Amino acid sequence: MRIIVSEMKAVPERRGDLMEVLESMLEPSRGEPGCLSYRFFVAPDDPDHILFFEEWKDEQAVEEHFASPHFQELGERLEGLLAQEPTINVYEANLAHLGGQES
Repeated sequence: MRIIVSEMKAVPERRGDLMEVLESMLEPSRGEPGCLSYRFFVAPDDPDHILFFEEWKDEQAVEEHFASPHFQELGERLEGLLAQEPTINVYEANLAHLGGQES
């Protein structure tokens, strides 16, 4: 299983536009075969700070997501909406300690 955690900071006066773009990513991403979870959260003490949390079946599912039309268009749609470059970290889940199989 692959977990992607991305943090971004909205340009304050463009926060509403950013939220619309991010919300538009939910349905098509969640509909992808390898998507286990695709959510984002807003920091309660800083509404411009957004954290994306994604769970994917495996690396192939991540690669297919990155190649999807809605993801390919995302960069252009985010132009002018972010105060800084987002951070993106990819993790491999170790489920053995939970009694599951490692992915």
